[in-house]
Amino acid sequence: MTLGNSFTILSGAGNGIWTAASLGIDRVTDLPLNVILFSIGCLVILANILLQGHFSWFYLAGELLFVFFFSELIQFFVRHLSFLHGYMTSEGARIVLVVCGIVVVCLGTSFYQRANLWMYPTDSLTDILALRFFAGNVWKGQLLAFLPAVLIIVLVFFKEGQWVGIQIGTVLALIANGELIAFFHKHAFPFLKHN
Repeated sequence: MTLGNSFTILSGAGNGIWTAASLGIDRVTDLPLNVILFSIGCLVILANILLQGHFSWFYLAGELLFVFFFSELIQFFVRHLSFLHGYMTSEGARIVLVVCGIVVVCLGTSFYQRANLWMYPTDSLTDILALRFFAGNVWKGQLLAFLPAVLIIVLVFFKEGQWVGIQIGTVLALIANGELIAFFHKHAFPFLKHN
């Protein structure tokens, strides 16, 4: 999953909503991307605990480990695969890399959802909001979960005068993520079951 996110970042052709928000914060603050991703993850973990109304050390430890490795691995891949920028000389190359990134993210998401241990906190937030406020409607939960990231993206736009991390890849991710994850649930190690 982190490799796929790194591909979308390196493509320069757009990212998922939360990654775009992180890239916007990176642009405005010059903080390292791993610090931003970890900080956002920790804030969302806190929100998830408050929304769930109960506390679990197992949940907290697992989500913190997930966020830590997620943040560090994205930083690692972006740094060590930066040579790909030299190949991003055409729009076609950028789109191929962003599509590869989206597919890899969806495959990784399918795996970790079916491992039934921990999820990235923003994915957990979607599930929590869907169950708590929308009778399990994940689409509505996702819209509400995206709201803070969209707000960050808009604020960065007003500060920078341009959309950071928002391009064709963002649209492709919004359209294809659900379908690709469902496809991988059925066809990539189908013996793993989502609870």
